[in-house]
Amino acid sequence: MPAATPPSISLVEPKQVGKVLHLPASGRVIVCTDLHGNLPDFMAVVDAFRQALVDNGGDAYFLITGDLVHGPRYSPRNWPEHLGSFYRDQTEEVLDGFLALKEEFPGRVFTLIGNHEHSHIGGPDTRKFHKDPSETEFLEATVGPEKTELYKEFFRTLPIACVMGRGIIATHGAPRVLSAGYDDVCEVEYAGHEDKTVREMLQVPVLGELFWARNSGPLAVRRFLQRMEVGGQANHIVIYGHDPVRKGYLREGDEQLCFSTSFGLKNEKKVYLELDLSREYKTVRQLRYGIDIIPLYPDLAAARRRRPSSSA
Repeated sequence: MPAATPPSISLVEPKQVGKVLHLPASGRVIVCTDLHGNLPDFMAVVDAFRQALVDNGGDAYFLITGDLVHGPRYSPRNWPEHLGSFYRDQTEEVLDGFLALKEEFPGRVFTLIGNHEHSHIGGPDTRKFHKDPSETEFLEATVGPEKTELYKEFFRTLPIACVMGRGIIATHGAPRVLSAGYDDVCEVEYAGHEDKTVREMLQVPVLGELFWARNSGPLAVRRFLQRMEVGGQANHIVIYGHDPVRKGYLREGDEQLCFSTSFGLKNEKKVYLELDLSREYKTVRQLRYGIDIIPLYPDLAAARRRRPSSSA
């Protein structure tokens, strides 16, 4: 049985159907990826969202593609180069700031669930930065039992995919989805995978395919886009994060854009998206740097681009 009647492209306000969020084909959306507890980057993207609200008469949305939580705990002296610019893990402040923003702008602020949030409500513990205790255990011990339950309740409500505007899909990771369709994504359950390894999770339909995959072939992506079509609107492109892109963004064929707003990048290379939801982007080649793909720190990005290539 279908999860629910999917909304049509005449949708006038956001709607969540099961685990799929829908945004209407009007206004603009600010999209960012993988903050991992970076509060300054979060605040910079929030500033972009507030400006979009002003510029568009209040008709703007804010979407994070997951992984707000869990950051590194190194000192500046021991900071690894591959983690990009130094920052302090402020996961609690990022989560509280997001929840406050969501309350300030009802129906305008959203996030997908990432594999790091999933680790708190049914996925395997993540150990990207903390081995023992895991990042999952570390955060829960840091915030205490009462706040842990508050965050878990919030994570359980999160969608795993967003269908927006005129043919754009957002996911956390690369959509290496072999056979699942719209109803399967809507109905997916998050619980029950605590004891799986990451390798085992990669084999789990929907969850493993959308949380953990770092790349996907063009044929698999095209078929996924087709299976996610609702209300007569064809899907053309998919946008996601999960895997850091050192230069800020990477187009994969005509359908895929992987981009990095925060984690793993130098500040001058971080980008977010500002998309026109009324526009039908037929290919990711239509997403242009400086117009749709926006540097998070424009002054730093401009200074880097002015440097001679030998020192870039």
